[in-house]
Amino acid sequence: MSTNTSDRTTVAILGSGPSGLACALTLSRSMVETIVISSDGTAPRNTASPFVAALPGMDRNSPAEVRAAIRKDILSYPFARFRNSDATALQNQASGFQLDLSDGSSVFADKVLLAMGMVDIYPNVANLADYWGSSIINCPFCHGYEWRNTRWGIYADRQEVLDAAEVYRHWSNELTYFIDPSLHLTEERRTQFESLGISICEALPVAVNGTGGSLTEAVFSDQQPIAIDCMLVFPFQKQTELVTALDLQLTSDGYVGVDEGFRTSVSGIYAAGDITYAGHQNTPTALHMGNMAAATIVMDLCFKK
Repeated sequence: MSTNTSDRTTVAILGSGPSGLACALTLSRSMVETIVISSDGTAPRNTASPFVAALPGMDRNSPAEVRAAIRKDILSYPFARFRNSDATALQNQASGFQLDLSDGSSVFADKVLLAMGMVDIYPNVANLADYWGSSIINCPFCHGYEWRNTRWGIYADRQEVLDAAEVYRHWSNELTYFIDPSLHLTEERRTQFESLGISICEALPVAVNGTGGSLTEAVFSDQQPIAIDCMLVFPFQKQTELVTALDLQLTSDGYVGVDEGFRTSVSGIYAAGDITYAGHQNTPTALHMGNMAAATIVMDLCFKK
């Protein structure tokens, strides 16, 4: 039901993933009033993952279990509230920021943390969604252990994937590289692949098939299928519509630019988590970034920045 009511808080956090929740917990322990804005109907990016890996004390707990545990900790303090809605607009005002929500209400905040994560753009591979998060993975550090010493397909649609073969080889010695024909594989690199025992297929799969929820093969338009047990895919990413509508400085590859304290180019707006970098995107890193952003926010409040 729509409402025209408004709410005020010191900090508004957009997103309830690891970075947003870590920020809310640190702000709560710093006695800073906070509202975490996120719709229960919006599936987190890691929903399909069977577990969160390498998180000390919660290794191999499901993403929902991790979020619930952190949220319980947050609510043990009287400083944070959760709003089950999405922010549709963010306006910079003289007295702070106005956030318009999808339920028709507004929140006014002195500071805002953007922690909504990125939007993944999946490659055009039929049936990919059926195996995404299980036998199609996007992080060997997160899920490589479960697929160690099995047959891997590497979906190589950009140069940096070609450059990381030695890393993926750590988890399995049965790698087949599916290489976009538009990429240039030098003879030197081809020789290196061969020395590592890596098979080369100079085409990208158009579909994947499997049985019992597990991959069995990658399918191509003009050649025989190739047997695999898992496939490593790094989706391209884009910012949410709310972020693209803001006048924020972005990096050359489209991520929100931040300083060492996770301040954006707009005073009073901070950003943390996957929204800020294309590197090793995972839960422990996002938790760290949210915690550090909270510390910066508290210091800026104290120094009235």
